[in-house]
Amino acid sequence: MSTIAKYINGLAAIILLFPFVCVGQVASKIAVSDTRHIDDAPVSFNREVKFDFKLRNAVGVPGLGNYSGQMTIAPWADNSGNRHHQLNFNDGGIFYRTGRPDDSTWGIWQRMVIENGSGNVGIGTDNPQAKLAVNGNILAKEVKVKTDISVPDYVFEPDYELPSLAEIEAYVKQHKHLPEVPSAADIQRDGLDLAAMNLLLLKKVEELTLHAIRQQQEIKELKKDLASIKKP
Repeated sequence: MSTIAKYINGLAAIILLFPFVCVGQVASKIAVSDTRHIDDAPVSFNREVKFDFKLRNAVGVPGLGNYSGQMTIAPWADNSGNRHHQLNFNDGGIFYRTGRPDDSTWGIWQRMVIENGSGNVGIGTDNPQAKLAVNGNILAKEVKVKTDISVPDYVFEPDYELPSLAEIEAYVKQHKHLPEVPSAADIQRDGLDLAAMNLLLLKKVEELTLHAIRQQQEIKELKKDLASIKKP
C-alpha cells in the first residue's frame, strides 16, 4: 500500500492508504466514494473521486478493477486558483466543462467522445465526423494549416488564361458570386474550408492585380495618344 493523499482541514491531517499509487501535488482534498452505475454527466460531486490541483499538475489512476470510475480534475475548488477546466470519467463516457470566473460557477457538462472505429474526437458532439469536431467556439493565439492545394502563383505565368472583366461581369450577373467561389448556399450546407478559401481568395487578388496592371498600361497609352493629339 502507498500513501496517496492528505486531507487537510485546519491543523488536522489524515493519511489515507490505498493499494495503488497516485502521484501529484494535492491542493485541497481527495474524497473517495461509490462511483458505480453512473451513466450520465454528474449532477453534483457526491459520487466521485475528486482531485483538486493547481495548474500543470496531473493525476493517474492505473486501474479501477470492476468499478466504473469517475474522476474530476480541476484547479482549486474554491476558485482561488482560477477555475479552468474539468474532466469527468464515468459509465456514460468522458465529460468536459469550463469554469466561469465572473460568477465563480461552472458551465454545463459536455460529452467528449472518442470513436473507436474512426479515432475521431468530439467536444460537445456525440457524432464527430472529423479527427477533431468541436460544437462551439475555439479560441487560439495562432493557427497554422498545412495543405496540398497549389498556391496560385501560376496566375503570373505567361500562359495563364486570365478571364476578362466582361466574362466575370456576365458570370456574376447570372450566379451572384465570383467564378470558382462557392455560393452562400454551398457554404451554409458544406461549411468553409479555410485553406482552400484563403488560397482561392489569393488567386482572385492576383487576377485583380493583373487586371489593374493591364488597365494602368492602357491608361499610359491613352495619355500618350492624348498628348500627341494636343501638340500644335
